Amino acid sequence: MTQRTPPSLLPTDLRPAPSRILVVEDSPLNQMLVTAILAQAGHRAETANNGLEAVMAAQAGGYDLILMDLSMPEMDGLTATRLLRDLPGPAGRVPVVAMTADTDEADRVRCQDAGMNDHVAKPVDRAQLLETVEKWLRASPPDSPARFGPCAPALPAAAGEVLDREVLAQLAQDLDAELLTDVLRQFVAETRDRVARIAQETDRNILTREAHTLKSTAGTFGARALCGAARALEMACRAALADRDGIEGERNGTADTVEDLRDGIPRLAGDAIAAYRAAGYPV
Repeated sequence: MTQRTPPSLLPTDLRPAPSRILVVEDSPLNQMLVTAILAQAGHRAETANNGLEAVMAAQAGGYDLILMDLSMPEMDGLTATRLLRDLPGPAGRVPVVAMTADTDEADRVRCQDAGMNDHVAKPVDRAQLLETVEKWLRASPPDSPARFGPCAPALPAAAGEVLDREVLAQLAQDLDAELLTDVLRQFVAETRDRVARIAQETDRNILTREAHTLKSTAGTFGARALCGAARALEMACRAALADRDGIEGERNGTADTVEDLRDGIPRLAGDAIAAYRAAGYPV
């Protein structure tokens, strides 16, 4: 029986080239976490801040896989994927995997209709991310049809639970201590800025996007109660926007719900920061 030589023992010039993956994500924190996970698995990860940057990068070719956030400024992930699928040659057939905190059936269908191949849930689960990445890197031919699997929704926050200890424990396994401290500090700084914008924002579309991003980053870093409140605020904003003239929303209390949820965000952010410190994280 012929034994294969492990790649790590092969001469440098005979080792397989690392896969080149484009991470399209507007949150620097999520960029840092995903690229760190991919690098640990031996992949070469590059980043784009929005869908427009992704399309421009993909035009040059050379990517084996694209991980695509959905809600981004400048150009969202669905629009970017439709444009990618119009590119000629291999660039238009690169597998695109959605990274999304929206996990219901309607969102799954939207991803598939846009030309995406699969999706992974946010907060990012290391095992699911790497399993999905490996599946599409092995897919042959590169234009294999989409094989969307179930995308489990995030668990609801337990009453009174500020931090999700399991998420923090997983982050401690995925990242070294110094990097984990750095990303938590950046999360705290980014959250303070975002909370200030949420408190002042009058445009409901922008407020929806800010709540969506806060939901994603808070979930990624285990701020469970804050994540749940941001999710509720995002849903309330979407409900208010669904009323074309806004009058019905005022009558049925949607506007009041938005304001009540908005008012609670700073307290929950403060609770999360205090809980990190109490747990020994120097944020």
